[in-house]
Amino acid sequence: MAKHKNIPFFIPHSGCKNNCTFCSQTKITGYSLPAEQIAKEAERLISVVDESLDYLGGSEAQIAFFGGSFTGIERDRMLLLLQTAWEYVKKGKVAGIRLSTRPDYIDEEILAILKKYGVTHIELGLQSTDEVVLSATNRGHGRDVCFKNAEMIVNAGFELVGQMMIGLPFSTEEKEIQTAKDIVAMGASAARIYPTVVFEETKLYEQCLKGEYMPLSIEDAVRRSLECLKVFRKADVEILRIGLHSSEELKNAPYGANHPAVGELVYGEEMYEQICDLIGLAGTIGRALKIYVADNKVSIASGLNGRNKKRLMQKYDFKAIKIFASGKDEKLKVKIEAEE
Repeated sequence: MAKHKNIPFFIPHSGCKNNCTFCSQTKITGYSLPAEQIAKEAERLISVVDESLDYLGGSEAQIAFFGGSFTGIERDRMLLLLQTAWEYVKKGKVAGIRLSTRPDYIDEEILAILKKYGVTHIELGLQSTDEVVLSATNRGHGRDVCFKNAEMIVNAGFELVGQMMIGLPFSTEEKEIQTAKDIVAMGASAARIYPTVVFEETKLYEQCLKGEYMPLSIEDAVRRSLECLKVFRKADVEILRIGLHSSEELKNAPYGANHPAVGELVYGEEMYEQICDLIGLAGTIGRALKIYVADNKVSIASGLNGRNKKRLMQKYDFKAIKIFASGKDEKLKVKIEAEE
C-alpha cells in the first residue's frame, strides 16, 4: 500500500466564531473575504496543488484543508474551494479531499455538500469529551454534540479522524484516556494527539500568569500522551501525529509542551517500555543487548539523542547496546548475550 500523502492548504482560523482559551490565532468576528479575494484564494489553491503534484507524484495524495474550521467559513468561499479541489479528484490526479473542522460545525446539509465534492476524511477537533473540560476551555458545545455529529460523519460514509488535546484546564490523565476511548467508540479510523502548548495573547496564558492554570511539563505531556496512544494502538486506530508542527511560534511559546519533537519522545517512550518488557521476559540479564527493529524504527528505539540506550544501560548495567535494522516489517526483538 502506498504511503498516504497530504497536499496541505491552510486557512488560518477561518470559519471559527468561537474563542477557545487555548487558541492563539487572531480572529475577527464576522469577517469574510470579498469575492475577488475568494477567487484569488482558489487560484492559490491551484498553484499549491500543481506544484505539490510535480514532486509528490502518484494519485494517492489528498488535498487537505487545514488550519481552521473549514465548514464554518462563508458558504461561497467553501464551495469554490471544494469545486476547485474536486476537479483534481475527477481527473484522478488526487485520491480525495480531507478537512478539519469543529463538531458543532457539522450537519446533514454540510455533509451532503462535502460528499458531492469528493471529501473522504473529516478531522474533528474534539479536544476532549469531558463536560467540565469543554466548559473550562470555552469550546461552545457539550459532550453530546461530539458524539452526535461524529456518528453523522461515520454514518454518511466518511473516514473520521479524532483530534484530542492533553493537559487542558481541569483535565486529568483519566479524562484523557476516556476521551481516547470515546474517539475509538465513535468509529474513528485515525487520531491526532496534541499536548497543550500555551501561547501568548490567549486566555490560557492569562490563566497561567494568574496561577489559575498549571501547564504540563514535557515529561508529563509525554507520559499522558503515551497512555492515550496505547488506547489507540489496542483499537488499531492509526496515529497521524503527536504534537504540533515545529515552528518559530512553537519555539517561543512560554509554557506547556512546546518541545519540537514531542511526538518522537512519545514514540521513543513507547519503544522503551516494550524493550524493557522483552528484557524482563528474557530472564537473565547479560552484558550486551542487541535490539532488532523495523528499518524505520532504529532512531525511535535509540530514543531522542540516544535517550533510550542511556537509560537501558543504566537500568540493566549493560556494557554495550546495538540496534539493528532487520527488515521493513520486522517486529521488535531483543537478544541478550555475553559482551563481544
